[in-house]
Formats: sequence, C-alpha cells, structure tokens
Amino acid sequence: MYPNFKILPKKDKANLKARILQSIAFEKQRARRKKLRTLSWSLAAVLCIVLGISVIFKQQAKEISPIEQFAASHKTSGASFEKSDEIKLVLANQESVRVLDNTTIAYDASGNKINVNHKEIQQTKSLQAQYNTLMVPYGKRAQLSLADGTLVWLNSGSKLIYPTSFNQASREVFLEGEGIFDVAHNAAKPFFVKTANNYRVRVLGTLFNVSCYAKDAKVTTALLRGKVQVTYPRKGFFNNDTIQSVLKPGMIAALDKKQQTIKTTLQDVEPLFSWRKGYYEFSQEKLPLVLDKLTRYYNVDFVMNKKISQTETYSGAFTLNDDLDKVVKTLEATTGFEFLYDPQTRKITIN
Repeated sequence: MYPNFKILPKKDKANLKARILQSIAFEKQRARRKKLRTLSWSLAAVLCIVLGISVIFKQQAKEISPIEQFAASHKTSGASFEKSDEIKLVLANQESVRVLDNTTIAYDASGNKINVNHKEIQQTKSLQAQYNTLMVPYGKRAQLSLADGTLVWLNSGSKLIYPTSFNQASREVFLEGEGIFDVAHNAAKPFFVKTANNYRVRVLGTLFNVSCYAKDAKVTTALLRGKVQVTYPRKGFFNNDTIQSVLKPGMIAALDKKQQTIKTTLQDVEPLFSWRKGYYEFSQEKLPLVLDKLTRYYNVDFVMNKKISQTETYSGAFTLNDDLDKVVKTLEATTGFEFLYDPQTRKITIN
C-alpha cells in the first residue's frame, strides 16, 4: 500500500521529501565510497605489479656479470670488423694489434705475456679484471690459447671477449659469431661461454661449438666431447623462467630466438667442427645455409637470379684455402646451377 500524498499535511509532505532526499544522498555517498574502494584496490594491485617487475629487472641487472657489462659498453658494429681485411687483437689498454694469418695467439699462465706474430707482448699487471678482444673479419679465421690452457678457434665474422687471466670463481668469455672451444679441465672453476642473447653454455672440460651470429634466427651449440649445459632466460611480461638442456656427445641444442625455445637433436656433429682444420664439410644441408656460411668463409656476396628450393639438400666439402674460381666450379658441380663470379665486386651470381 502506497501513501496518498494528496491527503498528507504540508508538514508531513516536507518531512517525507527530506527523508527521501536524505536516502538518495546516502545511497550516492555509499556508491561513491564503493567506487573509491575499488579504485584503491586496483591502484594497489597495479603498484604491486610495477614493484614486482621492478624487482625482477633489478635482479636481472644484478645477474649481469662484469664481462657482460664490458661487452655492452664496448659494442662494435658488424660492418666495422666483419668486412675488414685484418684480424685484430684489442688489448685492455685499447691498443690494437694486427694479427697475421695462420698465427696462434698464446697467453702464458699469468695472462701478462702474449705471444702473437712470433713476438711477445707484455701486458701491465692489474688487480682488476682486464679484458682483451679478438675480432675476426669475413674470410679469416683465428686460433687462440687462453691463460688456463683452453684452446679457441674463431670463425669468420666473429668476436671474442675474454679476461687476460682467470682469477675469479668461474671462467667466463663472451662470444659473438662462431667459436670452437677445447676447454682445459678445472672442476673448481667452471667455464662459461656467454652471448648477446643471454644464452650461455656451462662446461667443466669438453670440446664444443657455439654459433651465435646476430643475423641468424637460431643460436646453436654442438657437442663433440664431454658434457655441457645450455641455459636461456626467457623474457616476457609474465614469463621470466629459464629454460635449459644438458647435452651429451653428438647432440645439438638450437635456441629459436623468436620463439624462445630450445630444441635438441642427435646427429653427426663432426662436419660442424671441420672449419677449424681448414675445410668446410656439409652433409644434407639446404643450399641457403651453405651459401650463408660461404659468405662468411670467403667474404663474398651471393646474388640469386634463380629460385632455390627451400627443401632440397646437398652434401660436399671445400678447402678453405681454395680460390673462389675453384669454389664456383665446386658449387656448379654440386648443385647443377650456373655460378658467375665477379672479382671486382666479390659477388657470385646464381643463374
């Protein structure tokens, strides 16, 4: 039953109207408080997320090792050394030494003496870590013996940053490009190869290959002897876990940089190590991959006027000291295509 407002006295009407307005105002105020409370909780949640992300980034920043910090502050553009004609050793004092072909750079156990170009270079002793950098352009390869006895072969278009001596709890080097490592065994000091993608290989004593060229879609590690562990911290707004894989001899780990996944396969890895011995062997390889490697080995560019199958594979071998005319003839015999070499531009056209 509803009240009849027509028969109510004026005083009662006024009181009723006031109570109704008061009730409406109370409901509005309660709704406003609820909205503010919801907004406060939302802001608090956002703040927690921001603080959480900040902590994660700070933790990641703390995990950056000194050699990674050095690499980040001494970046070298690819064009400045990949297409150069000289192998360069840049010392900790920024002095640049030209390294002759077929020369092994060797450090003594202290790391203060370097034998290069059949001459000895004396480095200044320091309590702080000192980093040298070896840069190998396209068409060249280099060999290095580190202070701990580890042997390193650097492929064309590669760069290695390393300490002159290993005085820390672990041995760390930083690689761009491709290198083969024959690591001197030292169980007390694990050996790490780190790359620009936060990808790293941990090893105690073994022989393995790491390929991490900036332009390649994948970072690969192939194990010939021993045992290694590869790790990669995935990056994402809500995804900051670390993926890893342990390799045994004959295994290859391939990190897909875009998908942030690691896939391992078991195959004959010997051909991946052939370039350190002066020849390039390929087995059941797709032609674009073969041409990419030849581009680095011989410092040439390939121009394709012919559509190349993305599925057909080829097998063969090149002696890396062969002149390009011989390389062209080998390619023609292997693929059945016509290859035209222009020595002026160092371009090979596929017809």
